[in-house]
Amino acid sequence: MKFATLASASLGALCASSVVAAIDPLTIKGSKWFNSKTGEQFYFKGVAYQPRTGLKSNNPDPLADTVGCKRDVAVFKDLGINSIRVYDVDYTNSHDECMKLLEDAGIYVLLDMPSPQYSINRAEPHWDHDTMSHWQAKVDAFAKYPNLVAWIAGNEVANDVETTPSAAFVKAAIRDMKAYLKTKDLTTPVGYADNDDPKIRMNLINFFNCGDEGSRADFYGINTYRWCGDKTDFKTSGYEDITKNMTSYTIPSLLTEYGCNLVRPRTFSEVKSLYGTDMGSTFSGGIMYEYTEEDNEYGIVKVSFGDSKVEKNSDYDNFKKALAGVKPQGVKMDSYKASGKDSVCPASSSVWHVKSDVLPPTPSQARCQCMIDSLGCTFKNDKLSTAEGKLVGEVVGNICGATSCDEISVDTAKGVYGDFSACSSLQRSAWAVNKNYENQRSAVCEAGDVGTKIVSSPKQDDVKKCLSEKDDNGVVGKPSGSGSGSKDDDSSDDSGSDEDSDTSSGTATVTARLSVAVAAVLLLAF
Repeated sequence: MKFATLASASLGALCASSVVAAIDPLTIKGSKWFNSKTGEQFYFKGVAYQPRTGLKSNNPDPLADTVGCKRDVAVFKDLGINSIRVYDVDYTNSHDECMKLLEDAGIYVLLDMPSPQYSINRAEPHWDHDTMSHWQAKVDAFAKYPNLVAWIAGNEVANDVETTPSAAFVKAAIRDMKAYLKTKDLTTPVGYADNDDPKIRMNLINFFNCGDEGSRADFYGINTYRWCGDKTDFKTSGYEDITKNMTSYTIPSLLTEYGCNLVRPRTFSEVKSLYGTDMGSTFSGGIMYEYTEEDNEYGIVKVSFGDSKVEKNSDYDNFKKALAGVKPQGVKMDSYKASGKDSVCPASSSVWHVKSDVLPPTPSQARCQCMIDSLGCTFKNDKLSTAEGKLVGEVVGNICGATSCDEISVDTAKGVYGDFSACSSLQRSAWAVNKNYENQRSAVCEAGDVGTKIVSSPKQDDVKKCLSEKDDNGVVGKPSGSGSGSKDDDSSDDSGSDEDSDTSSGTATVTARLSVAVAAVLLLAF
């Protein structure tokens, strides 16, 4: 039975501080959230919060805009929400004032771990030291805030059949970030938000809740825009089907985005079902998309960065009225008995290009640097320009087309991850260039027009020794892709959706795409 108190500060920080939090900690027990002090079931009544209008840089950080926070927290209180979801922040900024304002207002924050430059690319997924260290730094920056209630490790990353390989990398990221949080004595849950695609949703739902607890998501979010206008209802919108899919789920689920805007003004009639008898016993509430009116026209207010002015529209009043009209009747934590069993991992198939019981390895800066130190032929410079990166991508593509690049390649459908597949694009490129050098019996050290150099006496005389280096969470040993573990690896998806059970064509396709596409990954990364 999963029963964990969600603390946002480490034990050391808590012991060192005499400040009493103004907000109660939440607890996950089974598939529900609870207020750990009152024992009442907790439902998220939230909005997506990422103001973009008036932004004067490429760094959108609403939690560092103190003028905006003071402006919006007052509006949040009037609106009657208890939570916000924030997609992007700059962890180097100070967030003390905004987070305190939110805490004092009783508002919890769900924060996405990725940022545009440090995220898992759905088309050519990869999980390496640079991305992981950026996420770790964000965790460190927000660990002290008692109202930081949850992390989201991916938002709609796998959004169709062809991008399902990316799910393996997101789950590896969840595994590694949960392990990192544990080293910091943090128990903040880490979850995932999907895009409600009918062809892959049940595979995603099952995948993120199967295997060992260390790699499973702590909660699951669904972004859905099916309920459009008052002519739609619980059944015709498809919300009934969504609810049935999650009824026996063993971790909490919530709508991490909702609020179709095809019919405006929006009346938010789905709120009654979400917090009422239709869905209240299954879902833990939701996050309405979104607070501010932007180019996509989903907002309920107009604001601008650094400006205290707020202009509400009719959607604001409708949403406020909808929230005020619901009082979800949950269960008491003491009387609630968690039930159900963990999901069965989906089998690799033509619509699911992942061997679910094997995940990509944990990144290791030490292992990758050791590999670089073993090379007799490498690049002259530690960084490449965009133009050089494109040239290298072509060179590596040619090399890996003529010889095996298994050590830096991946095949998610077969669950095969090369020993150095979690290294950076530059490091994997150097490995390939050196492989070509060795195949030519040390005759030519080159990478097209990109500068290279011969290292006559490498620091490391045996690259195999690198495999015993610690990973970025301090674990020693050979890189392993384990961590998902299914009791029934040959099981087929049980979604009931219209899926092709033939596994051969999908596996062959993704094998070719991912093994040959190493060069494309490298090219994209520079």
